[in-house]
Amino acid sequence: MSKQQSETLEVGGAPRADLLPPAARDAIRRRPVVRRLVLGLVVLALIVVVAVVGATLLASVAAGELEAERARTESLVAQQLEFVDARAADAALTESRAARVVSTAVEVDWETLLGEIRETLPAGVLLISVDGTLTADDAIGAAESPQGGDEQPEPLRQDSIGSFRINATSPTVPDIEAWLNDLESITGFAGIAPPVSVVGSEGASYAVTIEVLLNEEAYLGRFAPEDAASADADAGADSSEDEEE
Repeated sequence: MSKQQSETLEVGGAPRADLLPPAARDAIRRRPVVRRLVLGLVVLALIVVVAVVGATLLASVAAGELEAERARTESLVAQQLEFVDARAADAALTESRAARVVSTAVEVDWETLLGEIRETLPAGVLLISVDGTLTADDAIGAAESPQGGDEQPEPLRQDSIGSFRINATSPTVPDIEAWLNDLESITGFAGIAPPVSVVGSEGASYAVTIEVLLNEEAYLGRFAPEDAASADADAGADSSEDEEE
């Protein structure tokens, strides 16, 4: 009796034939790449959403700050409008003060000078007239104009701002030297402009003409601004007093 040989059937063994099409195998290989691409797109979309939301929030905050500054500006403008009359009055007052300083900058007290001149008259000399003039403005104008730019002031008049001419008469020849010495005590005295004229003869009266030059001390300076040096000295005195305290 022959023995029947038994055959074993192997299940799940090594395939002997690959029946998948090439396209399916390529799809299987591309799955990880596709997953990464999808994940990258999701992350990119999240980043875009976050950026848009952040930009929107920043724009909202900026708009709120702008509105607050606009409201503050409108409030300040409204407050300024309440004091527009006061500001206009202050500006007008400042302008008037500046105009007053300019208009009185070359003011001379001729009446006081005339009194000082009378006090210097020698005995027997009679004052006929006194003619006062200011030349500082004319000199400045000549220096600034093209036509007068080359003109130089006279050596004896370069430091003077004006002069007054004394016309007097005397029955005898007056002591001119003593008179000139007394004239030096006049406020703003800057010198004598030559020539000093004495015309006459014995037995008749003598006509005397003297032109006295004036410097800046002759200016009245009623509304002149305070001297900067004086202000600094006052400030230094105040600081020293504070230190002593």
